[in-house]
Amino acid sequence: MVGAPGFVSARRLFLAGAIALALWLGATFLWHVTYRQGVSLAVILLLDQDFPALLGSLALLALAAPWAEGKGLALPRPTARIIVPLIVLLGLAAWAGHYALFQDYAISRDEEVARFAAAYMREGLFARPIPVEWEPYRRAIMPEFFSPFGAADYWTAAYLPVNSAIQALFWQMGDPNLAGPALLMMGLFALWRVALHLMPDRPDAVWVTMLLGFSSSQLWVTAMTPYAMTGHFALNMVWLALVLRGGLIGHLCAGVVALLAAGLHQWHFPPIFIAPFILWMLLARRWTVAAFHALTIIAIVIIWAKIWPGFLLHSLGAPTDVRPSAGVADKVGSLFERLGDRWQPLVNLTRYVAWNNILMVPLATLGIAAIRWRPMIRGQEIALPLALGCLAGCLLALAQGYGWGFRYAHGFIGPFCLLAGLGWARFRPHGALRPLLIGVVITLCASAFLVWRTHIFVAPYAASHRLIDSSEADVVLVDPRGGLYVTDLVRGRNGVPGKPMVMNLGMLTLDQVDKLCESYVVELFDRVEFRPLGVPLARWNLGRMDALRAHMKEAGCDRPVQPPLPDNFEDAFNAADNAI
Repeated sequence: MVGAPGFVSARRLFLAGAIALALWLGATFLWHVTYRQGVSLAVILLLDQDFPALLGSLALLALAAPWAEGKGLALPRPTARIIVPLIVLLGLAAWAGHYALFQDYAISRDEEVARFAAAYMREGLFARPIPVEWEPYRRAIMPEFFSPFGAADYWTAAYLPVNSAIQALFWQMGDPNLAGPALLMMGLFALWRVALHLMPDRPDAVWVTMLLGFSSSQLWVTAMTPYAMTGHFALNMVWLALVLRGGLIGHLCAGVVALLAAGLHQWHFPPIFIAPFILWMLLARRWTVAAFHALTIIAIVIIWAKIWPGFLLHSLGAPTDVRPSAGVADKVGSLFERLGDRWQPLVNLTRYVAWNNILMVPLATLGIAAIRWRPMIRGQEIALPLALGCLAGCLLALAQGYGWGFRYAHGFIGPFCLLAGLGWARFRPHGALRPLLIGVVITLCASAFLVWRTHIFVAPYAASHRLIDSSEADVVLVDPRGGLYVTDLVRGRNGVPGKPMVMNLGMLTLDQVDKLCESYVVELFDRVEFRPLGVPLARWNLGRMDALRAHMKEAGCDRPVQPPLPDNFEDAFNAADNAI
């Protein structure tokens, strides 16, 4: 122990964190790798990215333990003059990272659908009308995550519209890829304001909160993408800042923010965040405020689970192709069904730890330990709703597919950072920031590795998309066999389907293929093209597609995708790598 009684030494904090992480990693490896509980995309990314990063981090954490205690660098007070430029720099880095790290490519179907919706919203539409000639092929062009309403005549994203609307707004201003960085900056600014409100006399604890947020690879990298999760982080923090501000204006604005957050992509995320704060208000006997925010949750359900589907039904037509899935009972039933079938806390929370500051969870645990029980039951401990929200975010560890970290708990990174700051303020001496700075250095080393591996993973898909996009054919048929998640390459240009019209070959019939080959210039994109680009190998045994491919070969309709011919001799010379 150091300093006053009750303080926790940095050495013990580091060793406890390293031991707990080692045990968690061991359990994760045994369950998901040794005993092979399903080799999902999350497990593939875990082994390629997170596991090596965490092994290095826990080793460095244990090695640094003997030297962890001390003052470290003396940081100035976290004023706006210092914090705001740091926030802006991180936002600009996220914007640049979209082009440098992700090569201006959204790898997952979720992201592509969000950008697809932003494209038609930018044109003032609620859905994209399907051209008559492509209606028979609509599902091969839009394989999944489409709304069932009017699906025979319109392509509409399955997600709620606010995230795409924000992207469309930034698109109108010049670049939709600025949306994520702008939301990241908004969320970090709100996090800073909340930290100042909760810990006004501990600037070192405010620094802890902010440095944990600044060093979160999950926050920074996810902001490079069209995912709605950056919006959840930002609006959750803005909501909390407004609630803590209080007053009629503060709570009314918080209600509006909650309604917007619920419309980002799925309405159930904000109620999970808000519900613990309603309990906190009730414990404090703030009946009117608690009732208002409870009514806000009811309004969320009415607007986004009832009125919005009704609007789509009225505007676009009856559901077709798939059953409607926007109802309240369906949403709740689907959630519990997925908790039974796709609950993966070990792998998902391991990824969460890997993509955030290595000290975030140990310090947040101190924040929970700092809760005083008598003040808690009187509603005087803000750590209670923060902790309950973090617990809910971690328990809802559903399979996520792609994600840099665990994106379903993205909206709770702010509460984790705040709990860490509160734990620091309770159990650490004032200004002894050396352990935090060591943790930031360890995290930056792990982040560099994670960013590198992410680039390596994304690059083949981005190159494959560029090759397809460069085709001068009318139609490109993607045969996804032999490549991991290659069907996600079925997309348009900048969210707009067009020439070439890209389709999933596996969703076409023999007659449809014949009609395409008769009426259009068709090219084929399969493992012959995407395997040399580095797309990870996957083996799919689909006999029906073997028959399709054999028929196409017999009909002479299996020409591979070829990049366009150079326009002039100089371009040809450069394409040949200056070979003579």
